[in-house]
Amino acid sequence: MSIRSLKQCGSGVSVAFDDGSSDSYGLVVGADGISSSVRGLTLGTIAPAYTGAMAWRSIAPIRPRGLSTLQFLLGEGCFLGLCPVGDGRTYGFGNITMPRTHEPMAGRLDCLRRRFAGFGGIVQEYLAALDGDEQIHCAPIDWIALDQWSSGRVVLIGDAAHASSPMMGQGGCMAMEDAYVLAESLCRSSVLAEALEAYALRRRPRVNWVHQESEAIAQSLRQPSAVRNDALRQYGDQMFQRRFEPLLAAP
Repeated sequence: MSIRSLKQCGSGVSVAFDDGSSDSYGLVVGADGISSSVRGLTLGTIAPAYTGAMAWRSIAPIRPRGLSTLQFLLGEGCFLGLCPVGDGRTYGFGNITMPRTHEPMAGRLDCLRRRFAGFGGIVQEYLAALDGDEQIHCAPIDWIALDQWSSGRVVLIGDAAHASSPMMGQGGCMAMEDAYVLAESLCRSSVLAEALEAYALRRRPRVNWVHQESEAIAQSLRQPSAVRNDALRQYGDQMFQRRFEPLLAAP
């Protein structure tokens, strides 16, 4: 079931759903992702921006030899990450700097294998374990940053308000932190407008940091391999700690 329309009227929000039902609520929270219908119905059409990279995601029913933790394997204008998941499976996520495109389902596996044909070892072992185009999810990596997260009795959280690239791996974390802070703000103030303003003021610095650092990581990975690899060897640990240390504190 999805939302068809929102109509604000003083003390509530009238919501109509696509199954024909409707109801009224004191507050509507849009937590419906980067393509948020709540955002569109409340603030109008705001198109996400393309980051310049396409993501190729899949899960293979194997655990490549020697893979015990998350690994990133870097190439020119691309990288492939491999992460162990449950039941002996492995999650793979390829990132390729290229123009935005729509990759048809037919032929996706062959296309993925061609793009990473120059990689060796566990990458080829992983790719060989995939056996169907339907295992490959391919989509542009988009982001969105809004000046306004609420209007009246409708408020946005998570990717609906501030979707970032996945370079910091914080999408789900930011959404959960938003929900926590929003709940605290609502408990602390009996005036809804004040609570929503407090929520946004408290969350923006942390969200902006994740946006900033996600873009910095993306730019660093797009550097010529000789420059990038040398910097990672010398300063990789320090860069990692600097980027994530501000997120250790409670939101």
